[in-house]
This record gives sequence, structure tokens and C-alpha cells, in this order.
Amino acid sequence: MDSETLQEAYVPGVETLNSKHFFDRLAEEIHPTNVEKGFWGPPELMDKYVAKLCLIHSEVSEVMEALRKSQGTDKVTEEFADILIRLFDLYGELVEVGEADPGLYGIMYDKMEANASRPPKHGNRWG
Repeated sequence: MDSETLQEAYVPGVETLNSKHFFDRLAEEIHPTNVEKGFWGPPELMDKYVAKLCLIHSEVSEVMEALRKSQGTDKVTEEFADILIRLFDLYGELVEVGEADPGLYGIMYDKMEANASRPPKHGNRWG
């Protein structure tokens, strides 16, 4: 769909039963390209990893909510436990399949030492 056709499809405030909305026309243009490029094939193992990372992120958000809603130290600590459980579960899987190296403790310790030698906020304005 060319830009002129897309421009014609967009009429602010107008949507009828007989015509498709601009966003629907965009979706019809975008989606087939993504299918063709392989983004919508059968589920891949990497999709599972991404889903697990999203679950870790959701646990981080739950810590933020517990703090925001003043739910108490027990709730905050419980949510941190959930983060660690999901994190170490994913790390264990990635080590098992060769996507991560074992020896996390040593690598983390080395990273902590490197961070200790960096400037405040690692040289950034905020952190």
C-alpha cells in the first residue's frame, strides 16, 4: 500500500461500517511482511526464553507496586524472591542448553570489582 492510499484511508474522526480504519489498513500492510520475514512461524525455543524474561520483568514491576502501595517489607522481600527464582530458573536452563556459561558467581564477583572501580553513576548523569 503506497503512502497516498494510506493517506486516503485516514480521515480523522470518521469510521464507517463499510470502510476500514487507517490502523486496520496499516495492520494489513505490516503483518504480511512480518510473516514473510519469519516473525510469525512456529514457536521457537527462543520465544520461551523471551517469555521467561518478561515474567522476570513482571516480578520487578511487582516489587515496584509493593513499594508504591506500601505493602510492607514482607511483600517487597517476597517479590524479590520471585525475581530470583525466575532468574535462576532461566539461567539454569540457558546453561543446560549452552546459551550461558556456568560460573555465574565468579563472573558476578568480577563484575562487582569492575563496577567498584568505575566513576560515580558510571559516568552518566543519572542511574
